Amino acid sequence: MNASIAHARAGEIDKAEKSLRQALKLAPDNAAANFNMGLVQAEKNAPKEAERYLKKAITADPQMAQAAYNLCILTSKDRIGEAVTWCRKAAELVPQNPTYAYTLAFYLRQKGDRDEAITTLEALLAKHRSTGTPRCCSGN
Repeated sequence: MNASIAHARAGEIDKAEKSLRQALKLAPDNAAANFNMGLVQAEKNAPKEAERYLKKAITADPQMAQAAYNLCILTSKDRIGEAVTWCRKAAELVPQNPTYAYTLAFYLRQKGDRDEAITTLEALLAKHRSTGTPRCCSGN
């Protein structure tokens, strides 16, 4: 796992993939290995493979909000309803992460659920009013 992360950070995606394949041979249900393989596949523009690995990751660790979030982004291109479901899961798993709530609102609006998108954004703003502008919305 560590080698794959080092390779990915160095931009060596093929080497990262090779390291992850070795890790998955040893532990095919490892959530972190499947998650990272999903990211590698997305980087390689293989969305179906990325989705498969991310779903394995969230099956192995149902609390892995990052996998749900990435599934939201992947499925948004052609399955907006499924994307909303994944974004909602990420936002529910880590309610303190404003990016998840903001992304949920964005895809709710894309789906046509304007009122729920507004409600989601209002809740996000109310939650973060005391700490200033949420990181997702500051333009940084």
